[in-house]
Amino acid sequence: MPFTVLVVDDDADTRENLRDILELDGFHVEIAGTVADALLRDDWDRYGAVLLDRKLPDGTAEDLLPQLRRLIPAAPVIVITGSADVQATIAAFRLGAADYILKPINSDELRTRLGRIADHRRSQKALQERTEELRITTQQLWQAARLAGVGELAASIAHELNNPLGTISLRIEGLLSKTPSDDPRYKSLEIVGNEVERMAGLVSNLLQFSRASVDKVSTVDVCDEVRRTLELVEYHLRKQQIRVETEFALVVPVIYADRQQLRQVLLNLFTNAADAMPSGGRLTPRVRPSSLPGGVPAVAIEVTDSGVGIPSELLPRVSEPFFTTKPEGKGTGLGLAICRRIVQQHRGTLEVESRLGEGTTIRITFPIRSDSNVGGLHLG
Repeated sequence: MPFTVLVVDDDADTRENLRDILELDGFHVEIAGTVADALLRDDWDRYGAVLLDRKLPDGTAEDLLPQLRRLIPAAPVIVITGSADVQATIAAFRLGAADYILKPINSDELRTRLGRIADHRRSQKALQERTEELRITTQQLWQAARLAGVGELAASIAHELNNPLGTISLRIEGLLSKTPSDDPRYKSLEIVGNEVERMAGLVSNLLQFSRASVDKVSTVDVCDEVRRTLELVEYHLRKQQIRVETEFALVVPVIYADRQQLRQVLLNLFTNAADAMPSGGRLTPRVRPSSLPGGVPAVAIEVTDSGVGIPSELLPRVSEPFFTTKPEGKGTGLGLAICRRIVQQHRGTLEVESRLGEGTTIRITFPIRSDSNVGGLHLG
């Protein structure tokens, strides 16, 4: 992998010869003729190696080496020397030189030295990438275990809530049956009864979502599933001052899907959208008839937020496992990757459109399947 080499030598012919040799091999080359000239640079991170003449008009390699070690600690410095002065060479190594080469410089020898540096850089980068991947994987496994524990706790609490809610509901029904409809208290009892029914529905919805189950394909009303999933996150969205504006077509065909997996996709998309709007905003779920490539009839679900958006250079990576634009500890980097896998298992598509500072739209499209094809959908 070519990198930028800084050549520091007081002889113009030597500098140009080195430039020609290195550029033929694909390296980027910058040159300097003095210590002062070399130190004029400000972006030191771009250098992968330095070829440094031992004797310069305003100093020696020993003078410049300590500063180079401070400015570019990871870039090897190869000292160019006209004589095999053992003491000077030892001094250069003590000050951080990685290697030395004698004048006149043999081009093949120079290529070999720089080739070793390039190989070392590649191996170091690969090791760093593997170490980072292992760190992220370990972090995500802990996060997944923690989420599993939270799911079990939520299911346990939901079960515990069912009994008192049932008791309250029965008592309200009893009171309503004994209260005339024109009694001022009747309306209040009716409101309490409706709220208890709504709470029972939320608990049932939560239990259904957290319950482990095998893949089960059935007829699904997409609009209904969007509404039910929004109920699960209604408080979270309201707390973050996020306004929900649903847009459903008047007629939306049903699809055949795993209801629980579809709800998992929707929950991921809604919570991701909320995270992108830390100061509040607008969440717009849309459902409409659509089509897949080849003219296959389909249903499209679009989730649009008015959040911070995603930089264009990161868009191709947003569905990669473990990739996240959220702060460390905030996101697992698995949500959208899982969504894509689920959608693909349903023979659908997932697309992301975003502009930095203008929000994001995620569009998932599921095919409409005829009754004769239900058995052809394989999940898991």
